[in-house]
Parts: sequence; C-alpha cells; structure tokens
Amino acid sequence: MRLLSAILFAALSFPAQAAGVTVEKIIPGFSSPESVAVSGDDVFVSNLGGKLEPMEKDGDGFISKLDRQGNIKALKWVDKLNAPKGLLAVNGVLYVADIDRVLGFRQRDGKQVFDLDLSASGAKFLNAFARYDDRRLLLSGTDLGRVFVIDLPGHSYGEIKFDTPPIGPNGLKKLGGRLIVVEWGSDNLANGKVKTYRLDGFAAKLEKTWEPAPAGYFDGVVSLGANRWLISNWVKFEPAGLLQVLDTRTGQISIANEKIPLSGPADIFLDDQGKLWVPGMLEGKVYRMSVRP
Repeated sequence: MRLLSAILFAALSFPAQAAGVTVEKIIPGFSSPESVAVSGDDVFVSNLGGKLEPMEKDGDGFISKLDRQGNIKALKWVDKLNAPKGLLAVNGVLYVADIDRVLGFRQRDGKQVFDLDLSASGAKFLNAFARYDDRRLLLSGTDLGRVFVIDLPGHSYGEIKFDTPPIGPNGLKKLGGRLIVVEWGSDNLANGKVKTYRLDGFAAKLEKTWEPAPAGYFDGVVSLGANRWLISNWVKFEPAGLLQVLDTRTGQISIANEKIPLSGPADIFLDDQGKLWVPGMLEGKVYRMSVRP
C-alpha cells in the first residue's frame, strides 16, 4: 500500500515530459508561405506572393506542390491567385481561402472545380479551414470575427453562431462536439487568446479561455491527442515565433521549439506520419519537423 501511494504521489507531483520538435528539413524558396496541407503523397503550400499583403488582389499568389520528403515538384502548381491562405484537401480536391473566395482545385491535375464567392459577407481575410463533417467545412473570417460554414455540395455558406465571438479567429479545429479557436487578436496587438466552445449544431457556447504566455498572435493549431494542442504563435514580427503546447485538461503550457528560431510560424499541419509542417511566413521557408510526444 505504501509503495502504491508513493507511485501515485510521484505521478501527480511530476508532470509528464513536455512535447518537443526536431527540425528534419528546412525548405527555402517560397514567397510568404502561409498554410500547408498534406494529402496522399502530396504536400501543398500556399504563398501570398512577393509582398506580404494579405488583403490585396494583386494576382501574385500561388500554391506549391511538394513530395513528402520536402522536395519541390512544382513551385507554382496553381498560380494567378491573390493572397491564398488556408488549405484543406477533401476527396481529391484542394480547397484554398483567397481573400473573399473559396476555390477548389483537383489534386491530380490542378484543374479548378470549385468557386464560392463570400464577398457579400464583407470578408476580406478568409483564413483557416477545419472539417465540420463530410460535406461541410469551417472557415475563419479573421477580419470579421466570424466562422463560416462552407456547404460543399450545396455551394453555399452560413456561419457559426457564437454566444461569445472570438476576437480575430485564426486557426481552428473541431473535435467531436468541441471547437477550439486560436485568436490573432485585435488592434495590431499581441493579445490573442485560445478558446474552446461547445457545439450544438451551428451554435457555439464558450466553454473556456486560455491566455498562453508569452502573449501573441496565434495562428495555427493541431491536435496532439490526450487533450493537448500544438499552437503556433508569432509573438513578434521577427524570429521570435513559438510552438506552444496547451494541455486543456490541466492548463499546463510548454514550448516545443526551444532553441529553434521561427519567423512568422503560420498555419501548421501535422500529417499522418507524425511530421509537423511549419511555414515560416516571414522567412520564405517551410520546416518539416518530427514531434516528440
């Protein structure tokens, strides 16, 4: 009995080892890379273009195509976009958020097969995607503080009704009946928060709010399982970006990228082989990392 008590005390007294990352490859040559999506043997990267102008319809944005090893197969697999941001592949189609539209390109040949105009909503900063179900996507409208519901077969959109709307919603993920939203914040200040909501259909009730330190501009989020979330945080507009791990059960927050400077870590992606893809938006690079759970 004493031995069992001692084991339990030790387990409760010493937290589990924090998750960490190791850089396996740094891939240069991009133009303000914002988001990564992995589907099958392909890795896609959205590029805002030569200038970091996320709301300008300048036609210099494009999507790159890589293999799983990080070799660039086509730098401009799809071009003549404006400021493409969030990416999500569903049933052989790669969807991209481009300022006020959602476009879809067939993965096997790059042919455009989907176009949904959301300009009537007033959106000028459509940002990150998440799966809602097999036929609908969630899409953050960072400038409006809204999250849209994209009905793919219906070629239409609605929105999530929040009791407490997120401030500058950026990355988001739906897991069961919960929605996690990481905020960019407001007024050009590093004041974003992380919020979880309970979903009832398309109604969202605020469950809890976290304020990870250091405060920052939160961008992407992926699930590590066991109530842990890996979140990208720009912190500043310089090589000070962080990958922070939030345990929503305990509230514990740790840093995964110790001694790995990142400049503008944007919309991250964790693939089915445990590789974390991190676009360094301000440095024109994409990092492929392994994750230590």
